[in-house]
Amino acid sequence: MMYYDVIDTVLGKVYLLADSKGLRQLTVGSAGFCPDSSWEHDPDAMKPYTNQLTEYLSGKRQKFTIPLAPQGTQFQQQVWQTLTEIPFGETFNYQQIADKLGTSNAAPAIGITRNVNPIPIIIPCHRVLNNNNSLCNYRYGQEMVSQLLALESGQLSLIPTITK
Repeated sequence: MMYYDVIDTVLGKVYLLADSKGLRQLTVGSAGFCPDSSWEHDPDAMKPYTNQLTEYLSGKRQKFTIPLAPQGTQFQQQVWQTLTEIPFGETFNYQQIADKLGTSNAAPAIGITRNVNPIPIIIPCHRVLNNNNSLCNYRYGQEMVSQLLALESGQLSLIPTITK
């Protein structure tokens, strides 16, 4: 059974989707989130996910401990796992991630994988920079990357309210 919930943030509405294995998807804005009729809107089942995201956006959480279950290839899974290991408030460039994975020539594939991350923010693709250490293109825009990095540097609070 898939469960979902929605929270309002200054980033926009954030849609979260999970099942018994963990969080499957996080979408900012309704584009890209199309609930299936078999999914259940269940704020109680989603509370661990919405609580941790709320804590993060209000500056009270630096590390997520909720189970994650993104779907992807083995390489994508490895990249996403590596992204979760980038410390709060720090950034890595594509080459640093490739080196961490032991695949020094994989920077372009890492960029593609970063762009299809199904759980942005929680799998912190906003902490990834181009090889020249400039901000990357981001599916939700560079302004959101800047906001998330400002949050992590203590310069901004993105306090959400949970909708019922």
